[in-house]
Amino acid sequence: MDFFTCGPGQSIHLLPTIKKLFGVPVNTNMIWSHKLRGSSNLENPLEQDLGKYYLRQHNMDLKIPLVSKETDFQHVDIYEYIFPNERGSLASYKKSISNDGSYESLHPELYKPNKVLFLDGVQQSSYYGDSAYHEALVHPAMIAHVNPKRVAIIGGGEGATLREVLKHKSVDEVVMIDIDGELVEMCREYLPEWNDCSDIDASDAESCFDDSRATIRYADAFKYFIDAEWDEQFDVIICDALDPEHAVEIVGDLYTGNNFADSLYNALSDNGVVSYTSE
Repeated sequence: MDFFTCGPGQSIHLLPTIKKLFGVPVNTNMIWSHKLRGSSNLENPLEQDLGKYYLRQHNMDLKIPLVSKETDFQHVDIYEYIFPNERGSLASYKKSISNDGSYESLHPELYKPNKVLFLDGVQQSSYYGDSAYHEALVHPAMIAHVNPKRVAIIGGGEGATLREVLKHKSVDEVVMIDIDGELVEMCREYLPEWNDCSDIDASDAESCFDDSRATIRYADAFKYFIDAEWDEQFDVIICDALDPEHAVEIVGDLYTGNNFADSLYNALSDNGVVSYTSE
């Protein structure tokens, strides 16, 4: 079935209705793809990673939009998907949720679909890539400091950087500064695996956002550090902002000029450490 529309709007939100009206009842899975036609507009999120590498693909076993929302600062999309042979299969996933006593049903965590977060169409992190990225971003800097007690996170809306910092028992306070409060709430709801602190000995909360050592501030990090008068400085500052290769408005001057870098230096304690994200 081909469905064409005119104008900039997308029709993905119609998928449940189309499936209900036209889907074959015995087939609970619907294979679909979405493609923009006409001139390219890189400001459209669907012309970025989301459209090119996911929505246009017609060979996925599973592709489910969990949320697509425009906040005051950016467009947020979260998808679940299964590529054939990437990690198991759709059949394995269905067995894992069948409660039939099979190996898959006894170990459902091994067969979950992947989840991907996109901001303005650009991929940020995925369920199966989350740990490797955020562990590498956080732990070298934390270990490099002899006794990190106060830590600042720039960005980090998914809560995964916060999660890794809270694994360190030396930490007394983590201040996470993210400009987009709506993004944080969406990640809390749709990406709980990213911000799960339930199995961290040093944490006292189910969600890392609720840990008593965590302070979440919704602010422009650039202004926060430039304008601040520091009574207490940070032992470690971790920059988990957007990809520097993609120039979007809310990144502002995080990756250009010296003002912000100088402000980070001024915010560091003696022997303080800065960890910067890089693609």
